[in-house]
Amino acid sequence: MPITDRDDVNAFEAAQIIALAGRIAHREARGKSTADLEERVERLLQKAADRETDKALIRRAAQEAAHAARFEAQKQKAIDRATKKTGWW
Repeated sequence: MPITDRDDVNAFEAAQIIALAGRIAHREARGKSTADLEERVERLLQKAADRETDKALIRRAAQEAAHAARFEAQKQKAIDRATKKTGWW
């Protein structure tokens, strides 16, 4: 579950990113390369974004299925009412 509705990372991923950011700052201060650490941060962010996109698609499909089921139930009820014989004939 994401920390806020504006980002995709959960608490564990946020902690990992913060730790990696600290390591990146430390390596930059010593003049060393940080490309591998930055790549790990990007992979974490992409993984979180993909997960949240998949969740949104699943949620949307479930809502559409529920809507279709309600529509079919209402349609069947209307058909039953229309084809029901009345008692005064």
